[in-house]
Amino acid sequence: MIVAIIAISGFLLYAYIYFSGSKWILRWYGAHKVQRSEKPLLYSLLEDLSSRAKINPPEIYSFESRIPSIFTVGNTGKSSITISTSMLEMFGELELEALMAHEIGHIQNGDVGKNTFIALIAGTIMSFPNFAMWCSMLSGFGQPEDPAPRFFRYIGTAIAAPPAALLIHLTNPARRELEADEIAVKLTKNPQVLAKTIEYLENYIPLQPVSTKFNPGHFHLFSTHTQQVRGYLSIFISLFDTHPETGNRVSRILSHTTYSKNENISNNRSRVPGFFDVKNWRLSLGISFASYMAFLFVVIVGVTFAIKDFNFLVNGGIAAIYTCTVVLLIGATAKLSRRKTYFKSPSLIQNRVVSKPVQAFKHLMKKGLKSIHFNSNHLIHRKKSDKKEEKKSEIL
Repeated sequence: MIVAIIAISGFLLYAYIYFSGSKWILRWYGAHKVQRSEKPLLYSLLEDLSSRAKINPPEIYSFESRIPSIFTVGNTGKSSITISTSMLEMFGELELEALMAHEIGHIQNGDVGKNTFIALIAGTIMSFPNFAMWCSMLSGFGQPEDPAPRFFRYIGTAIAAPPAALLIHLTNPARRELEADEIAVKLTKNPQVLAKTIEYLENYIPLQPVSTKFNPGHFHLFSTHTQQVRGYLSIFISLFDTHPETGNRVSRILSHTTYSKNENISNNRSRVPGFFDVKNWRLSLGISFASYMAFLFVVIVGVTFAIKDFNFLVNGGIAAIYTCTVVLLIGATAKLSRRKTYFKSPSLIQNRVVSKPVQAFKHLMKKGLKSIHFNSNHLIHRKKSDKKEEKKSEIL
């Protein structure tokens, strides 16, 4: 009975998020619907692209932002392309057509419903740091820029970032971006415009001021990176590296290269200078692990006060299960967020160490025997030389 209630509740929650997630994300950015009378040319371009792609024309929304950005939310039946005001002002007909064709590619591939669902959950998780900061402020720890609220926000980000990033990377967003690029090229027949626009955005966006409007849990929705995040929280943003490398992406667009599912996507350098960094990525994982283990101490103290006794078996079991869960979470996040780019090939390690333990042991033994043989010969030679010197000294 309890299992059935949980299953029904889970299904209802999933259905609510799936069908209502787009509304919440549009509210997050303060987006409003663009009427046909306001942008007739934009609607004409979108309807033409939708006709070529054989899908229902999505609605057009707009939101205030100095950072040029575009994303699509919705579900299988209804989608909404959302464009920032700065992008509408900055680009002309050809550039907007190429960017909307990319979003149409996501709709045609069935990415929108999944992306929206994940964005709402991951975005909610990444709202936890602000909640922690406000709780500390309401508890009398000062203002947002004071040390205590900043500390609580930092720890909250360290705890929230791994699960949010893991959810996003489970959908393989980089592959979806490349597949949407392919469809955009097929629809527009103009790869040069799409390549030039993406490259321009990746170079232009880092120069803009930081906006708190963009939630890291939503980064995978956008066609390019939204901004360069600066400040003491910037190291955690390295976990949300959701887009292919710009140079590789542009070359694929220009050469009409089709993405292979068995191919590893190159993440060998940062798209936004000084933003997605390997050192920050490693440091963020380390800080997250330390934060989770610090929280374990709070859990143990809470359990001890609840049962009014320190029970070694209970606390030890909680610590073991908790630690294993944290290790799996951090490990999975590390694995998926870099997709073997910064790790040695596991097959190589397996062949050298795991699959061939006998060969490895023999190799070490040979080295050991050689060193022993060398040392023994060296000692014998040294003894002989010492004896010769003694004889010479006796003769003299």
